[in-house]
Parts: sequence; structure tokens; C-alpha cells
Amino acid sequence: MSRPATTWATTRTIPKTSRITSATSPTSVTDEPVSAAENVPVQERFLRSASIIDQERLNAHPVAIIGVGAIGSHLAEMLAKLGVQEFTLIDFDEVDEVNLGVQGFYERDVGRFKTDAVIDRLEAINSQVETEFFKTTYEASMILDGSAVFSCVDSMKVRRQIFRDFREHDWPVFFDGRMAAESLRVFSIDRSPQAMELYRASMFPSHEAHRESCTARATIYCASMAAAILCAQFKKWAMDQMPEPHIQFDLLAWDVFR
Repeated sequence: MSRPATTWATTRTIPKTSRITSATSPTSVTDEPVSAAENVPVQERFLRSASIIDQERLNAHPVAIIGVGAIGSHLAEMLAKLGVQEFTLIDFDEVDEVNLGVQGFYERDVGRFKTDAVIDRLEAINSQVETEFFKTTYEASMILDGSAVFSCVDSMKVRRQIFRDFREHDWPVFFDGRMAAESLRVFSIDRSPQAMELYRASMFPSHEAHRESCTARATIYCASMAAAILCAQFKKWAMDQMPEPHIQFDLLAWDVFR
């Protein structure tokens, strides 16, 4: 898998054979991967889901997340805990105080680029994670061929651009998460004509989007739920379990639509 050379990319990689073995000896390494927190083999962290998630199949494709805000910041952490090890993160925005109630950030992150804050969390979860990130607006050339692509943006215009790029590039699957304060939609789109048409029909001009008031626009539980569903759909796709192409939840009425 290759990417055209660019000037935007920054990569943070920790060699997979270099592990911290003691909190008091950060330079101590061993050839056997271990958990810095518990000094046990890294793979032990996956024992609770080992019979339902094949880590090799889960990591057959790199993951790209476009937008690491309300949905994307939680999604990145969930995927890292699931076992995903290769990420591309794209977001031009910085953490603001208004983000703290909904997005996966902390007071210490205010003023930092969202990509920087998310990468710190990913590496704290699993030091084998490899990340490439872009602190700028999305372009298709930023995404590796063969990537599973997640759209976690809040712009229909950008969604349309990502979908056009999906049709034109070697990306096997495209996931899209959308949310309001208490409702969400998740799309899992493969290369089938039916899935393509389903997603195309979901698009509408940005000016037709319903805008909630600034005090009724987003909640932590809706953002986290959207991220969790995206994570579960990715697992199903990676395990060849045919994820639902469309799921819609109304959290207030607790209605589910497919």
C-alpha cells in the first residue's frame, strides 16, 4: 500500500519489538512485546474477545478517520482498544473548551490540535499503534490504498467529497457517522450497487440540514453510541459478517430504523 509523497504528513511510530517493561525504567526494552501497565504479553489484552475477533483479520486493512471530534475521537479510542494498530487521522481543528462535554478530550488538551491529543491516547492504550496524521483539511491523497475509511465530519459537502473519492479509489469500505443531540445515523457502505445507491440517496444540500440551537446540538452519550456502532460495524465487516448498511437511532423515543 502506498501513498503519494506529501508535505502534510507526520508519522509517530513505536517499533513493535521495543516495549517499556518498567515504569521506573523507560529505556528498558525486550524483544517480547509486553504491556507497560501490567508487564504481561500484549496479546493478553485481547483474551476477553479472542473467540469473536481475529486480530490478524482486524488488521488486514489500515484505518483512516476523517474528523476526530465528537464521534471520531471516541471511535479512534475504541478501535485501538479493539486491536487496530495502523491509523491515519485527519483533522485541522484544535480542542476548544466547548468540546470537553461531548468529545474525547480533557482540560489539558485545550489549545492542542485534536489529532495530537487523540494520538497521545492511542499510544497510551497500545504502544504498538502506528499513526500518520494531517492537521489540515481532507484530501484523498492522504489515505492509504486499501484503507477502511471512516467519515466523522459534520459537513454534507465534505461527506459528498469523501464518497466521490471512495468510488474512485482502492478503499474497500466506507463508514459514515452522523449525529444530533439525541439521534444518530450510521452507514456501512461496501462496493455493492445497492449500498452505493442507499448512501447516495442519503445526501442532501448543506443548506437543507436541520440545525439545532447551539445548546441542543450534541451529547456525550449520542457521540459515544455512534462511535460504538461504527466500531461494531467495522468488526463485523472485518470478520465477513455483513454489517447493516444503515442504522438510525432516535435515543429520545428509543426507536431504531434500518
